Amino acid sequence: MPTFSKTSMARLQTCHPDIVAVCRELIKQYDFAVLCGHRGKAEQNQAYERGASRLKYPQSAHNKTPSHAVDMAPYPLDWDNLMRFREMWYRFDALAKLMRERGEIESKFEWGGEWNTLKDFPHIEIKEE
Repeated sequence: MPTFSKTSMARLQTCHPDIVAVCRELIKQYDFAVLCGHRGKAEQNQAYERGASRLKYPQSAHNKTPSHAVDMAPYPLDWDNLMRFREMWYRFDALAKLMRERGEIESKFEWGGEWNTLKDFPHIEIKEE
C-alpha cells in the first residue's frame, strides 16, 4: 500500500480538512505525491510570474489558510503522461463524492485539467458555490 513521504504529508497538512481527508483515503489505493498546499505571497507571485498560475496573491485558492487547493501528481512522476493525471483526478473525484454522501466531507471539487484557460493538471481545488 502506498504511503505519503514526510514532504508530501507536511504539504498536505496545510490544506483544508476535506482535502486532507480525501487524500488520506486516496493514498490507500493510488500512489501520488503532494506538490503544494498553502502558498504564501512570495511563492504565489513567483508562480504567477513564471506562468504556473494565472492569479496573483491573495487571489489563489492556495493562498487561503488552510489552503483550498492542492497540487498533486501520480507517483512516480511523469509530466508527459497526462492520462495518469486524469486517472488520479477521476479517482479523487469519485472518492470525494462517496465521502460526501457518507457525510465525511462537505466540499465539492474542481480539477485544473478541465479549465479552458490554463490547463493545470496537478491542481485540485474546492469549488466555491
